[in-house]
Amino acid sequence: MKLSKKIIAILATSIAFTSFAEVKTYTLTANQLMARENTMSTYWYQTSVEAKALYLQGYKLATKNLTNILKKHHNKPYAIVLDIDETVLDNSPYQVQNIKDGTGFNPKTWDEWVQLGVAKAVPGAKEFLNFANKNKVKIYYISDRDDNQIDVTIKNMKKEGLPVQGRDHLLFKGMGTKVERMNKVKKHSNIVMLFGDNICDFGDFSKTSMADRQKKLDELKAEFGDRFIIFPNPMYGSFERTIYKEKNAKTPEEKMEVKHNLLKGYK
Repeated sequence: MKLSKKIIAILATSIAFTSFAEVKTYTLTANQLMARENTMSTYWYQTSVEAKALYLQGYKLATKNLTNILKKHHNKPYAIVLDIDETVLDNSPYQVQNIKDGTGFNPKTWDEWVQLGVAKAVPGAKEFLNFANKNKVKIYYISDRDDNQIDVTIKNMKKEGLPVQGRDHLLFKGMGTKVERMNKVKKHSNIVMLFGDNICDFGDFSKTSMADRQKKLDELKAEFGDRFIIFPNPMYGSFERTIYKEKNAKTPEEKMEVKHNLLKGYK
C-alpha cells in the first residue's frame, strides 16, 4: 500500500484523538509528525527493562570473551574500541526533546546537549570498562562527536565512573573516517573487540545501499557475539539514513512515505 502525498498532507495537518467524551484535534506540521514517529522507539529505549537487559547481556558476554582473550599472549598490547553514543553514554533525553519540540537532529541543539555533560552511562558499561582498564587493556573511544566536544565528553565520562586513559584515546570525527581511526589504533595495538550501536561501528558498511549492507553483514556475521558486540538503538542510525539516500528522499513527506512503503504486511 502506498502512502500518498495527499494522505500525508492530511495527517500532517490534523490528527484526531477520540475519547468517550469528545474528539480532540491537534494540528501538526510534517516535521512535527515525523518527530512523533520516533515516540515509540525512544520510549522503548529510555524506559524498557528489555533495553537495559540487552546492554547488561552484551557487556556480560564481552567480559567473558575478554577474560578468555587475556589468557593468550600477543606481541602488541590488547585494545578495545568503543563508540560512545548509545554504546557507552545514553543520549535519549536529546531524542525525547526533539520529539517534544517537533524537530530532528540539528548540530546546534546536539552540541547544546553534549555541552551539558549529563548523559548517563548505559547499563553494564562502567563495570566492563573498569574490568578492562584494571587488566591493562587499552581503551579507545571512536566517536563521530565533533573534536571540540572531547573535553566535555571526558568530563561527562569520568563523572559516570568510566575510565579515560588519556585525551589521545578519544578519536573524534575530525580525525578521519571510523575505519581510518581504527587503522591508526591497529598500528600500535591489537584490537580484540569492537562495540557499537550502529553497523558502521564495525566496518566499512555502505550508507547508500541496503543490499550492500546486507552483503557486508553476511561476510562478517561470525564476528557478532565474539569480537563484535552490538547494542540496541531504534531511535536513529545509518539504517534510516541509508533508506533516505537510496530512495532519494529529502523532505519529511518523502521520508515518511519511503518508510511506509518499505514495510511488509501480511496482506
